[in-house]
Amino acid sequence: MNEELLAEVAKMKANKARLMGKLLNRTYRYMSDLAGDYLKGIGYDNFRVGHIVALVHIEVEGTSINTLAAAAGMTKQGMSKLIKELQEEGFVKGEKDPTDARALIVKYTEKGLQAMIDWRNCTNYINQKFGEVLGENKLETLKDLLGELVHEYENNYVSSSKNPLNHPMMQANWMTVK
Repeated sequence: MNEELLAEVAKMKANKARLMGKLLNRTYRYMSDLAGDYLKGIGYDNFRVGHIVALVHIEVEGTSINTLAAAAGMTKQGMSKLIKELQEEGFVKGEKDPTDARALIVKYTEKGLQAMIDWRNCTNYINQKFGEVLGENKLETLKDLLGELVHEYENNYVSSSKNPLNHPMMQANWMTVK
């Protein structure tokens, strides 16, 4: 067994509590658990935090599923599934797009509008809980730092040649895998 490799892996494992992926993932889970508990506590029994991904991207006048999927960074099929679940629970309704008979425009119902207000209150609750742990200044700094990373990702990485998924070879391979 290669002792150098073993030593490197041991060193990496000794520092696993500070791995960025783990920290971000666990923080997301903490936020998600807080949100789930809050929403269940106010009567949202069949509502998953994942449903909010669709709801937050719906414009007041309505939004197509394609636009929702693009805004949320997910597939049209995945968004369609979320919308179907939200329709079944009465949060949204679908109307035919007057400019494209094949498209559906997703609009809020009264229940969906109330869910958005309740989500705002939920995010305030999460901010309060995170603020209790970090303090308000650190929480605002954390949001600023994460905002910088999101900005870099959305504006300079997603569509750039730096993203290995945009490399012509990956595009060719991706096309054949689908």
